[in-house]
Amino acid sequence: MTITALNAEFAIPGVLRFSEGRGGLAMIEIDNGLATATISPYAGQVLAYRPASAPDDLLFVSERAYYAPGKAIKGGIPVCWPWFGPDPEEKGRGGHGFVRAWPWQVRTCELAPDGAVLVRLGLADTAETRAIWPAFFNLWLEVTVGTTLSVALVTRNAGDTPLRITQGLHTYFRVGDVTEIRVTGLDGCRYLDKAANATTAAPIRQDGTVTVASEVNRIYEQVPATLTIEDPVLSRRILIKAECSQTAVVWNPWVETAQAMDDLDDRDYLRFICVETVNTASEVIEIAPQDDYRLAAEYRIESLMAHA
Repeated sequence: MTITALNAEFAIPGVLRFSEGRGGLAMIEIDNGLATATISPYAGQVLAYRPASAPDDLLFVSERAYYAPGKAIKGGIPVCWPWFGPDPEEKGRGGHGFVRAWPWQVRTCELAPDGAVLVRLGLADTAETRAIWPAFFNLWLEVTVGTTLSVALVTRNAGDTPLRITQGLHTYFRVGDVTEIRVTGLDGCRYLDKAANATTAAPIRQDGTVTVASEVNRIYEQVPATLTIEDPVLSRRILIKAECSQTAVVWNPWVETAQAMDDLDDRDYLRFICVETVNTASEVIEIAPQDDYRLAAEYRIESLMAHA
């Protein structure tokens, strides 16, 4: 649909509109008095969210990110589906599934009584998707923009055999300086150290808070529902409340990996931390025919000054 057609069908006057973004991609722009947000229907991806009370955006997006068909956008909240990480069947398909570089359709844009905005995007199987992944499915992304940001990924098995998936919300959080932040809530959890290429090594037990002083790529298992990023440079705390997820990934590429990525500035690794709400590793989800599975996360920003 054109920008004009999208606005005619889905715009909410004074609150939500569609505009042409970088690369000619349509963008959903929201300003409802509670928060501002930007959502890309291409890739089904939240790219910005800032509550009215916050001076800085929740999310990081690289200035060098690609905005082009077939390319993933580096930053925001990429959707990893129907697999998280490398191709599980080693067929040469891209990492983290195909929907993060796939056009989604706008289904509904609604204004709630409390002023929050709900945007629902959808994606269903086609001959083209079945050539990549031979399954029948309906997929929805439900984004609620209010005093908090909520993102839910709902998978329906539209086929007649069980569907097995891994998936994730690969969230890039903006930070003042990654070497100063602390991720809390994972003390005592066991993790697989992917930065050390640990494919068969025994899990490691987290001792205390997670800090970043080198490349970090860890899959934590049996994690609590709420994790926190404490950022003294931006003087804020980010609360991440997950639903239907018992695994979490903490990732920062550090110097050499960042330099090898064309869609990251060499020093961008200092500006973000990924704390991802996922189902992966031992947490493989099996969905019965005609059944649904809902993976979700709610993000809240709190001022550290208010807790001083």
